[in-house]
Amino acid sequence: MKRWEGKSGIVFENDLVRDYLEGASQSFLAKKFHIEWSKLRQVLLSHGVLIRGKSQQMFIDRFGRSPTIRLGLSRSKLYIIFAMFGDGLRPTSQTERRTHIIGIAAGKDLDFAENWISEFEQEYSVQPALRTVGVNNIQASISSLDIWNDLHRYAFFGTRSWGLRRSVLKHLLSNKVSRTVVGYGLRGFFDADGSVKYEIKRASRQVTVGSVNSEGLKQISTLLDKIGLQHSVYKDSIAIFGRQNLSDYERMIGFGIARKNEALNNMISTFRTR
Repeated sequence: MKRWEGKSGIVFENDLVRDYLEGASQSFLAKKFHIEWSKLRQVLLSHGVLIRGKSQQMFIDRFGRSPTIRLGLSRSKLYIIFAMFGDGLRPTSQTERRTHIIGIAAGKDLDFAENWISEFEQEYSVQPALRTVGVNNIQASISSLDIWNDLHRYAFFGTRSWGLRRSVLKHLLSNKVSRTVVGYGLRGFFDADGSVKYEIKRASRQVTVGSVNSEGLKQISTLLDKIGLQHSVYKDSIAIFGRQNLSDYERMIGFGIARKNEALNNMISTFRTR
């Protein structure tokens, strides 16, 4: 291998470490500095640098930077998590290929996908891709090991087994987290799986959200109790009805999806004024 003809010693090592921290790959550095891979890794480790995995390097090559990972639960991160509880994107190849895809399947609601992307970009400083797969199947997704690990620090995801980790639920129920922040997170779940049901003949007006995951719904119910929103819990759904409760829902949680928000407003307006 041709020897490095530039700076030597400490200056050489500092240049190499700086380039790596700025996103250069190991293969690029090995060629630039004419250094063997084993020596390259030895230099990086001696400077306390964490070696990136292949998927992490691919992320940098694509986006030009690593994602911003902030410890703690912001309202944006809560929205991201709760939206994924309802409409999380779960590629069948995820486990087999050991990929780390994070995303939502927003159906026909482009504004839902765009809202999720906006919250995601605010939290992680990178923008997921938006695409339409087939008919009425809008998806927003990104692949990142670092973001995957961050989200799974607080929650677990699956069709029948999604939920917050116990310590996280306890934290959200404490006085350390405001009802406003919890309500904003819950909006993600109602945007994903919530619906407005108004039956004129039965004079029935309600906002409902359903899931086959009964344990997950119990967590949602507990958080609704935290913000003081009265509701009814059934085997596979939660319902909010009554003029005052629906008005409270609109104020405390609401919808980020235009068509659902309009339906809610119209339904509430049908109550007779006393």
